[in-house]
Amino acid sequence: MVSLLHIDPLPGETLERRLTTIFVADLAGYSRLMAHDEEGTHRRVVALFRDVLEPAIEAHGGTLIKKTGDGVLAVFASVVEAVRCAIEVQRGAVERNAGSLSDDVIALRIGINLGDVIIEADDIYGDGVNIAARLEGLADHGGIVVSRSVRDHVRDRLKLDFDDLGEQIIKNIPRPVRAFRVRIENQDKSRQHKRGHERLRRLAASFALAAALLLGSATWWFLNPDLRFPVVTPAAPERPARLSIVVLPFVNLGADPQQDYFADGITQSLTTDLSRALPGSFVVARGTAFTYKDKEVEPVQVGRDLGVRYLLEGSVLTAGDRLRVNARLIETGPANEVWAERFDSQREDVLEIQDQIVARLSRTVGLQLIDIAARRSERERPHDPTAIDLVMRGQAIANRPATSDTMIAARALFQQAVEHDPDNVDALAGVAGTYVYEVLNSYYETGREQRLREARALVQRALALDPRHIVALKIQSAILRAGGQFEDAIAASETVIAENPGEPWSYKEIGLNELYLGRFQEALRWFAKADRIGPRDPSRWIWLGAMGRVQFFLGHNHEAIRLLRLSANANPNDVRAYALLAAVYASAGRHEEAVAALESCLRLRPDMTINRFFADWSVPLPATSPDYLREHERFREGLRLAGMPQD
Repeated sequence: MVSLLHIDPLPGETLERRLTTIFVADLAGYSRLMAHDEEGTHRRVVALFRDVLEPAIEAHGGTLIKKTGDGVLAVFASVVEAVRCAIEVQRGAVERNAGSLSDDVIALRIGINLGDVIIEADDIYGDGVNIAARLEGLADHGGIVVSRSVRDHVRDRLKLDFDDLGEQIIKNIPRPVRAFRVRIENQDKSRQHKRGHERLRRLAASFALAAALLLGSATWWFLNPDLRFPVVTPAAPERPARLSIVVLPFVNLGADPQQDYFADGITQSLTTDLSRALPGSFVVARGTAFTYKDKEVEPVQVGRDLGVRYLLEGSVLTAGDRLRVNARLIETGPANEVWAERFDSQREDVLEIQDQIVARLSRTVGLQLIDIAARRSERERPHDPTAIDLVMRGQAIANRPATSDTMIAARALFQQAVEHDPDNVDALAGVAGTYVYEVLNSYYETGREQRLREARALVQRALALDPRHIVALKIQSAILRAGGQFEDAIAASETVIAENPGEPWSYKEIGLNELYLGRFQEALRWFAKADRIGPRDPSRWIWLGAMGRVQFFLGHNHEAIRLLRLSANANPNDVRAYALLAAVYASAGRHEEAVAALESCLRLRPDMTINRFFADWSVPLPATSPDYLREHERFREGLRLAGMPQD
């Protein structure tokens, strides 16, 4: 056993800092393995740590800082030895898994970073440790991911190949971190070479035996003329992942080559944002995508080369103070264009415009990919869907403008996915989301607390499996809003934005919480951000309706009516939009229009009354600010004037 690092501080010192190599290893799928066979998994993990991991750390001059049950934290004085240790550990794990069923394989993920740390008696802290832990989370099962500083130190000392994973946004780290995947398989070439002569000797013996068998078989076939040759179907090539995409370098169509940076910036940011927007997807790394820069490409060939089903390509044209960006999503197999869009903008703040374009593109492409993949899944696997198929189908339904029926249909698919795979985080978060949205959209008069309890339990389980899962983090924020914890909900939504700034949902959430806190102008600012990113988003009806409420509170009845009508058009099944519209029309003295809006409301929900309208609100009204509550009460008089029954 490697002893823990112990440092005695000098008199008067409280902290010691040191530049060191941080090594983080973690077991992949540990919770699933423990649930399947707790005692057996524990024994195998202990043996792996005792016989492989800890001896390798010691042999390469490392120091074990701590074990966390399913992982370890260690430091190395040498970057080279840390990487050598990681490769040795992964090979040792593979050897121990030989003969195991695929569901029983114990695989490690390893992240390595060179950074500054704070050293205490039995632990280390700091950004360097956080980065190593995040790199470990990027690794494949049995894989190693390192930071750029590690790659630069070892690439001339070790015969290693690396895959560039691009810039990674890491929580609480102010700058992106460049990550690289180590190609472990290339290290086996020398070992294979040493075994070459033995293989040749065995191969020669095998050929001799095969020749004898072939001669005997030919004689047998000749003597049995009635035997027909079976049809042998060659193995089908491996199919690309369902949600797999490459963002090809956007082309600068302008005359100024110095504008290449803008097109390249869109490409780079889109690659990063799409990987966040599509959990479980395969997005080709930026470095690989840029090998196609300034080259004529055939979509079919790109799909074969990179193993992707889709490619996104585009162009940028600047002319004076105008900027135009065109984008196309292409299915690589048949080379079909499945979606295209053009973005025109004033060229003012270049970085702000770039962020807006990237956000709109990543959100729109994400929605398109999920919808296409869900429809493909239904065609190809109508009777035997996998958990992934079911999740995609559920997401496609949940992405539509919400109704009580869409929530029920989406939940049924997510629940089936959980039955297939109890640890499927997408499915767990999906089920939780349907419960929360039923509460926030006031679909039912009863069962509110039960739905929120179910949602909390599912989200906690999902985040225990994947603490950075975007959908689970979003649902956690929505649960806080539904419980009246508006400030906490804002903080939770800010965390989601830090992980994925390209989705309007979180901006809308912050706007709603600001609204309930009585900060009306701030709410409008956040809703405007959501609308810039998602002008055709399926959730747009939510922030349009909220903006209408704010404008009514501010005394701008005409603008409130315009926004509420847009909200009702975007989701014609939203009872609340028609009720609010009726109240605002009545308050503005437009009685006939108020009656028409009320009729639309009562057609959707004949039992709606003023008391029900207030009782069924999406958040607990007593938790809202006095400023909000005072303005909200104005709807009561408006509904009375429109003719809605009191009880």
